[in-house]
Amino acid sequence: EHAVLPTVSGVRVERDGAERWLVLDTPPEELWPRLRGFWPSLGLELQIDQPQLGIMETAWAENRADAPGGFLTNWVKSVFKNAYSAGTRDKYRLRLERSESGGSEIYVTHYGLKEVVIASREEFESGNTRWEIRPADRQLVSEVTRRLLMHLGSSEQRAEQLSADAQQAQPERARIEGETIVVTEGFARSWRRTGIALDRLGVVVEDRNRAQGIYYVAQIDLLPEEQGKGWLGSIFSSEEEEKVEQPQLQVVVRGDELVTRISLLNMDGTPRSDKVAEELLKRLQQELK
Repeated sequence: EHAVLPTVSGVRVERDGAERWLVLDTPPEELWPRLRGFWPSLGLELQIDQPQLGIMETAWAENRADAPGGFLTNWVKSVFKNAYSAGTRDKYRLRLERSESGGSEIYVTHYGLKEVVIASREEFESGNTRWEIRPADRQLVSEVTRRLLMHLGSSEQRAEQLSADAQQAQPERARIEGETIVVTEGFARSWRRTGIALDRLGVVVEDRNRAQGIYYVAQIDLLPEEQGKGWLGSIFSSEEEEKVEQPQLQVVVRGDELVTRISLLNMDGTPRSDKVAEELLKRLQQELK
């Protein structure tokens, strides 16, 4: 007989356009042990468990749902190993932050890989494949978050609030001016959306200071080495890549109630203006549009 876990109080879903996150009255230190028990219920292994950073991350879970097969597809698959396998891998990051009221905010991010057959004839015939990044899947995030709500004690009916995940068309809100992103919205919203954007880009934030508007970036590392380059490695040639060290930088968010400016600085506070910063700034702007 399983013990019935108490319902977590004050759970609600916050929305901003297509973004969803959970807000709870329970403080992070009380919630963290409860969240650890969630991932095994989905059959997922927890690979990163860092309460000091407020980050949980699962290992890559492989899904080999084969592509729909006709006679030709089945014949090719019988001759060439892994051809048309439509293999995918998924992992999730949960980020837990303390809210201004002392409760918790939970953000769930999905990362996806797809298996692609290498194009050259020799490699195709030997069945060689590589893993490439595929876009984050909002429907998967919605389903995982719905199940998390139920794990925390919400009724199934209430958890269904997350199932409608329609993207509302919005005017572009972020543009690059020089080495700064200008966002036409207030600081509080931009701060939250920047945190979500950094999650999506596979950026590891080792510390944050909301009062000063700073995210301290420890590393940019979505893909393990054996699975191919992440986007950071892809901006360098192979010779340059060997010399690239993990970036440590500050993402500085400054603004008022109407406009926010986001810039990248070195750890000593000087402007950051290298390939890493240029690419990160562009990708952040795309996420914040």
